[in-house]
Amino acid sequence: MKKTVILAIVAFITATGCKEDVEKSASRHLDNAREAFSELNYSLAKQEIDSIRILYPKAFEARKQGLALMQEIEMAEQLRSIEYEDSMIALAKAAFEAIKGNYIFEKDEQYQDMGSYTIKSQDPIRNIERNYIRGKVDELGRMTLVSHYRGNAYIHHDQIRLNVGETYVETPVSDERHEFTDLGICYERLSFMNGNDGGAAAFINENIDKDITYTLYRQTDTGSKRAVSGNLKMNREDRYAIAQLYNLSQVLLSLNGHRTIRDEAERHLNFIRSRMKSTQDTIQEDE
Repeated sequence: MKKTVILAIVAFITATGCKEDVEKSASRHLDNAREAFSELNYSLAKQEIDSIRILYPKAFEARKQGLALMQEIEMAEQLRSIEYEDSMIALAKAAFEAIKGNYIFEKDEQYQDMGSYTIKSQDPIRNIERNYIRGKVDELGRMTLVSHYRGNAYIHHDQIRLNVGETYVETPVSDERHEFTDLGICYERLSFMNGNDGGAAAFINENIDKDITYTLYRQTDTGSKRAVSGNLKMNREDRYAIAQLYNLSQVLLSLNGHRTIRDEAERHLNFIRSRMKSTQDTIQEDE
């Protein structure tokens, strides 16, 4: 009986000592994490907290404190992200304000949720007598190219190739085509929506001061394509208009991209704050 009691006491002391050693070892990682956090080294701080979870799964107190610290780190990361995105949004807004006077903004408030920016020189009414490529950019920065064609008969074109010498770029095939006849003349409007132009706008922007020709294609029933109108030339005014719109697109895409990231960081921050309150309540209850 006496031997059994002695063994039980020894086992209790051993278990207690092991528990203290585990918590002590885990606490060293916790201290390292706190130091890294104070130095704004969030990555190292999270690594130290992860080490507690992996190496000392039974260090319950250290893990609890580590969880609370991890939430503080995550909150600090989101606050830093919001601060950065705010600065980038301010820069993009300034860039937009500096150039927005170059464009016409069109929006029918009654029927349209999204307005678009265009260049006055490319107004379809002013260019009804010619073939050309027109650009426009919506409020989110998505650019659309529209091929305007007129002729004595429909050609039903669905693709464009643009050339600068032997260098070229092709749009994808598009079925966004509107056709109509007026006074015996056939008109086609083929659109490449929301940046889905195969890099055509960027190609025009890069070659703004070079001669650009383009060819209109139609897909055949066999899956091949054939040219239905070729050797069309972009004039200087159209090249510069599309280049201007392309630059506007990049500014607005950047502005709205940073806004999206900031909004997501704000949502994540609010979620972390709610978790932190729950964690703090649990710690207080345990104490």
